[in-house]
Amino acid sequence: MSFVISGLLVGVMIGISLYGSRILPPDARIPLHLGPAGYGSFASKTTGLIVFPVTGVAILALLTAVSAHAIKANHGGAGTVPLIILPIALAVIVAVQWGAIAVARRNTTARPDQ
Repeated sequence: MSFVISGLLVGVMIGISLYGSRILPPDARIPLHLGPAGYGSFASKTTGLIVFPVTGVAILALLTAVSAHAIKANHGGAGTVPLIILPIALAVIVAVQWGAIAVARRNTTARPDQ
């Protein structure tokens, strides 16, 4: 069940990126947090909108591979171990992505035609 929810969350990330590409102007800057010393980093619109879904897919693939290996190697039973950390991690990324788009939208300059 956690893999289904995680897949849906990755789909939500892709949808948020598509939404951001539609509402943000071409010169928008998306805030990214690139580790402990990465606060205040901004990326171009295209890069910023691609980073979040790619990160979500990478986390989904990594934790799926780790859990599949752990289940097969250590359990002789039914092979169903709930992996609750996966949807939680992806939900946090979805929230951060939504916030980053909100910040980028707020920081863009208003155009005369808007």
